[in-house]
Amino acid sequence: MYQYVLDRDVVEIVLSLPFRQRDEFVRIFRELAQNPYEKGENSFVDPLGREIERKRFGSWLISFWADHAMKEVRIVGIQKMLR
Repeated sequence: MYQYVLDRDVVEIVLSLPFRQRDEFVRIFRELAQNPYEKGENSFVDPLGREIERKRFGSWLISFWADHAMKEVRIVGIQKMLR
């Protein structure tokens, strides 16, 4: 089973949200960790050569990559989408 790991900026954003939204993010992060090979709607390559997936959950865009050697899904960004 994979674990999810949050970047510091992601932690700060999630902690600033109301309790109900924080619970929803925990559910989403667990879902991503249970499906480490999941692809997003699009992706990009970061400066270190990692393929970062982007997937939309409601009005949020979550960026992540799977570190299969460590059995972790690393959540590297979340951003509120404008409608």
